[in-house]
Amino acid sequence: MPVRHNPHLAIIGQGQIKLQDSAVNYTIKQSYRTRSIRLEIRRETGLTVVVPRKYTPRQVEDILLQKSRWILRHLNGGKPLQMPLFKPAPGHGDSLPYLGKTIELSVTAEAGKHTTARYTDGRLLLALTSGVNTVPVLEAWYRMQAERVFTQKADAFKAVMGLSYNSILIRGQKTRWGSCSPMGNITLNWKLLMAPPEIVDYVIIHELAHRQHMNHSKKFWQFVERYCPRWKECRQWLTKHEAELKSSAAFGL
Repeated sequence: MPVRHNPHLAIIGQGQIKLQDSAVNYTIKQSYRTRSIRLEIRRETGLTVVVPRKYTPRQVEDILLQKSRWILRHLNGGKPLQMPLFKPAPGHGDSLPYLGKTIELSVTAEAGKHTTARYTDGRLLLALTSGVNTVPVLEAWYRMQAERVFTQKADAFKAVMGLSYNSILIRGQKTRWGSCSPMGNITLNWKLLMAPPEIVDYVIIHELAHRQHMNHSKKFWQFVERYCPRWKECRQWLTKHEAELKSSAAFGL
């Protein structure tokens, strides 16, 4: 993505970080017009980190480490580049989507203890050991919840639909929300847990329906409609909100 000159940026500092055994210098510019952090690379000025009004040095370091491969690959190139905007990792007090609602994230530091995640009364309580980033902990929690919630729903629908399946597999596919193998193994994307319940229901019904029709024929869609009359609206919702769901599930990375 080409970088255009922005007159609304002000240099507020400089720093150096070690990325894969290479010492990389960078400049920090602040913008009051952005709510997220982004990276820019220019041949004349090197690496620039553009930050919003509110940020922490730790957020900058985390992003530089996470994007080290991209930085080192393009740092000595001649073409100006910009990494798309991304938000800092979720922290204490932030809200996260969960089955069409929002839950509040509560983060505490627990020195010398194991990292734990517990959901209660609309709040997700994370107790993190020193130096642990919230991102992998959040994804692990969502995956665990997805396995539980999706299995419960699949068991309920299979009884109503008169079908069976072999297993429920939780994955993080980039292009699919679900699939069903000829052996009856249903794979579901954990990111669906951030969608409303009726959307989750539609995807599960869709994949279970493949146990009756291993295609997308007219008979298949008639079978889906029998148990999900609003399947067209659900499919349209997924198409419309796909980027939003995937962005939320990236937790700012």
